[in-house]
Amino acid sequence: MKTIYNFLPLLLLTFLASCGSAPDETVPTDLPGKKEFLKTKKAELRALTQEVEALEKEIFTADPSLAPKGALVAYETVTTSSFEDFAEVQATVRASESAFASPELPGRIVSMKFEEGDAIRKGDLVAVIDVENITTQRAELEKAAELAKDIYERQQRLWDQKIGSEVQFLQAKNNYERTQKQLATIDVQTAKKNVYAPISGTVDRVMMRQGETAAPGAPILSILNTNKLDVVADASEDLLTKVKRGQKLKVKVPALDLEFMGPVSRIGKTVDPANRTFEVEIDVPGKYLRELKANLLAVVEVLDYSAEDIIVVSQDQIQQEIDGRRYVFLAVDEGEQGDIARKVYVETGASFDNKAVIQSGIKVNDRLITAGSRGLTDGQKISLSQNPIQ
Repeated sequence: MKTIYNFLPLLLLTFLASCGSAPDETVPTDLPGKKEFLKTKKAELRALTQEVEALEKEIFTADPSLAPKGALVAYETVTTSSFEDFAEVQATVRASESAFASPELPGRIVSMKFEEGDAIRKGDLVAVIDVENITTQRAELEKAAELAKDIYERQQRLWDQKIGSEVQFLQAKNNYERTQKQLATIDVQTAKKNVYAPISGTVDRVMMRQGETAAPGAPILSILNTNKLDVVADASEDLLTKVKRGQKLKVKVPALDLEFMGPVSRIGKTVDPANRTFEVEIDVPGKYLRELKANLLAVVEVLDYSAEDIIVVSQDQIQQEIDGRRYVFLAVDEGEQGDIARKVYVETGASFDNKAVIQSGIKVNDRLITAGSRGLTDGQKISLSQNPIQ
């Protein structure tokens, strides 16, 4: 049977060989004669080819199993569907509340109560600053205050007895009151030796250790309240009309292979002039708080374009010419010739998630070749598979 299947090439080769070896034929030596001789042989070849094709058709009709099989492909009937294109915006997971614990007085840290990762409550004592110089000043001021009090009391008794001048009495009283105020000021400063936690949460970083010298206002540790997390994204100003407060957006955290939907809680009121972006905050649902950590990178998807009743195909089915033109292959029924692959150029539109919108080139009910199209040529005979091709 295979001999019958392949006899056309053999006949053609035999014919070509006979053209040059017939004893009664002489190939002309002049150029015009050679051209005429070639023309005659081509006509004979065409006639023989037609004869062979007619014979093949009769044989294949009588026994279809002998017909040559085309390239095996799979296809799908083209239909319309909906399409959504999302803009992916880089984002960061952030604690909704954070604060630094800082001393109000300069001095050496004599005690540090917390380490990184410790739970901490608002008002907890974080550190103690050395205030030895203030303590020394208070001791000296206490002696001056005692003397001022004694003089004031003596002047008070003399004044009550109408002895001495009023000026002396008032000076003693003023001196006494001044020393009392100075003592109160010293006590307030002494109390500032203790550094307290401004919020409840978890100690994120410890910037200074026991024995180091702290400056007023300089943070010695940072605290994050991880009981509530936000995802903060810097979205392009082109998306201003696409984001609404309360709208739920998909958030992806690649490091954890995690996806969730979260509501938009805040939209920034200004656009950064440097990169033309605005800030979007998305609340993290409570069930994800244990998995997430502050400062993790995330991606937020914002719906940028949507359409209904359009043709959408996988980008894997779209091929590209060197000049940039895109094309697909359709399975076309050529009647007696069977199914062939037809190369069709297409115009594509928006694309997302490995899918692309087809604007022109194919239509509904076309048979789009979805597997086996690599290496096909326009007009090549094909065999259609009912099952996916591996």
